[in-house]
Amino acid sequence: MSKRTKKVGPTAWMGPRYGIRIRRRVLDIDRARAKAAPCPRCSTVTLHRVASGVFECRRCGTRFASNAYVFQAPPAITRQTKEPVADNA
Repeated sequence: MSKRTKKVGPTAWMGPRYGIRIRRRVLDIDRARAKAAPCPRCSTVTLHRVASGVFECRRCGTRFASNAYVFQAPPAITRQTKEPVADNA
């Protein structure tokens, strides 16, 4: 017997509804959402999605806000220094 959900995997519950393009997009989002991400604080791969846009580290317990489905690390905090102004007189 052949596999029934070869192309769309877990989104097969939708059946023929909504079209293949939408089902494949949902499949890509589901696969990306299920992966654990590295925690920016403790650097372990234990960050998981708690709610839409909320991610929590299972090790250190820190919560982060990010994109709705996939974690995107916040930009690094850098210190801006003032450059000396050259007097062109």
